Amino acid sequence: MQNRIYQFAEFRLTLADGHLRSSNASVRLQEKPLLLLATLLDHPQLLVTRQQLRERMWNSRTVVDYEQGINVAMRKVRDALRDSADTPRFIETIARKGYRFLVPVELVEGPVDERESAQTSPVGPGNFFTPADSAASANERRILGNGTRPRLIAIAFGLGLVCALGIGLYGNKSKAPKEPEVQALAVLPLQDLSPDSGQEYLVDGITEEIITGLARVLPVRVISRTSVMQYRHTDKPITQIARELGVDAIVEGSVARSGDRITVTVQLIDATADRHLWARQYDRQLADILAVEAELSQTIASQIHGTLTARQVGLPKPGPVDPKVYELCLLGRYHWNKRTEADFAKAEDYFQQAIARDPNYAPAHAGLADVYALAPSYSTTSIEDSRVKAIAEANRALALDADLAEAHATLGIAHLAKLSEWSESETEFRRAIEIDPNYANAHHWLAYDLWFFGRKGEALAEITIARQLDPLSAVTNADEGHFLYAARRFDDARVRLQRAIELAPEFGQPHATLALVDLEAGHSTDALREAHDALALDPDSPNTMGEVGYVMASAGEAVRAKELLTRLQNLAREGSSFIHAPAMIQIGLGQDDEAVNTLRDMLVSFGQLGMGIGSLSQWHAFDALPDNPRYRELLAQKEKLPTLESKVSNAH
Repeated sequence: MQNRIYQFAEFRLTLADGHLRSSNASVRLQEKPLLLLATLLDHPQLLVTRQQLRERMWNSRTVVDYEQGINVAMRKVRDALRDSADTPRFIETIARKGYRFLVPVELVEGPVDERESAQTSPVGPGNFFTPADSAASANERRILGNGTRPRLIAIAFGLGLVCALGIGLYGNKSKAPKEPEVQALAVLPLQDLSPDSGQEYLVDGITEEIITGLARVLPVRVISRTSVMQYRHTDKPITQIARELGVDAIVEGSVARSGDRITVTVQLIDATADRHLWARQYDRQLADILAVEAELSQTIASQIHGTLTARQVGLPKPGPVDPKVYELCLLGRYHWNKRTEADFAKAEDYFQQAIARDPNYAPAHAGLADVYALAPSYSTTSIEDSRVKAIAEANRALALDADLAEAHATLGIAHLAKLSEWSESETEFRRAIEIDPNYANAHHWLAYDLWFFGRKGEALAEITIARQLDPLSAVTNADEGHFLYAARRFDDARVRLQRAIELAPEFGQPHATLALVDLEAGHSTDALREAHDALALDPDSPNTMGEVGYVMASAGEAVRAKELLTRLQNLAREGSSFIHAPAMIQIGLGQDDEAVNTLRDMLVSFGQLGMGIGSLSQWHAFDALPDNPRYRELLAQKEKLPTLESKVSNAH
């Protein structure tokens, strides 16, 4: 009966809402752990076999790895009770048989109409609660288990089991659970259950590959890696995580490595009903991990979407991979995702080692291309040298595997940095999205491409898609805020920028953009506060220095602005590609002619005249220059470029 309340020791379990309460905590159990615990509480101090738990927790139609499902549910129950399998206080494991609940249980039942009692379906399929239970009087309070095992209890238990199985099977045939309508899915970080520590890179890499595989074969929104990694060590309920990510289904599981063998276990959960749908365990050689990842992705996709399209079914099944090469690439991605200068150097080294060991492994070349493409944004690395290297490695990757979305997107961002090549950038971004519609980076970078060349509405649409795919990414939220600032949608910009700050308080970029928003709103004091916060958090970023310096120069802190200008001019002589930054500060200081000189010299020297001028529309500081005749000359040169006209016309 669903209105039961169990009391034992310091705990109280309310079946109706699934809450396990004690004097200082309340935990809501998911469906399977709740069914498992309720089964044990119904039969305290008696053996409950794993077969009985299986029949209680799943209906006859469910195809699932029952053993793993019971293990996962038991672990969650023990966590909620703060119990230990080695020194149990509540639940004793009976080897190869089942479990026994060790302490007496007091049962409280509220009043329920007899007709309702006879008809109410159990909490879950195969439930041990039967109509016979309703013979107990209303408001009854009784003790289950008092240290004895009378024959009568055993007989009643057996009769109850027979009745429950009969009613459960009939109910399952007549009332099959409705299949979930999944529109969005998240793969939570897999848990590392390896006996040896230091396997985080491996577990994160497998999580990312499952995400990528599902993103390619499912016609639904699949949340990106950045957002799901926020839940690596969370104790939030599945339903709360689903609400925060805006998804209908969750994949969770674990990885255990022992030498060259690896065990991967995953389960699929209907997050709207907190209902277990499917689970599977793979125990393979590490060399077969690519095939396991591909099979997992397609099997989960078929569970959600029923059938796959011909293109999806026809995806090639990857063969064995050198375990050492695979590990080196995972280590490279692990450090690349940290986005620091030191980590980019480590990532480059790992990818180079992987290529030296297997020059024909496409993901290694794609990873190295990504290092070269993004490194200049986090260091003083020459953008031109890095760009050339990125294109070379991305092309090698695509020669080995033409369907690597990451490599196409990397080519797009590399081409965008060179005037003579930028007409190819959108083509590469679009190809990446065609291969993987859920690849957030491709949508994100395409937004910049579109903005630079005047297609601002399309740019805003793409950055919104990127944020929906990666809702907990501070960078994506901050960049959307920046686009909204550029579009003069200041209130909307504040929402996204403040969200970015909530997600990553240590991140300086959203503070710098907020400073620009406050400056335009006439709030100089607030603008300076945000500018100082941005600089304190991100003191070495040329982009931050340019925006902050412009705010300081415009709001009366000219001395500090000039110091930042000097730093940026020194970086420019060293090859910095942030052409707008010193010019912004010069405009703030009223040095318009000097700003035009800076733009002309740097744009020409980098060969980026067309793209560079287009990128300046991100900042309203440059609105002050159109009346300057020399700036108008730069604009006129841009308008004469035939490639710009062909790019815009071809796009429409």
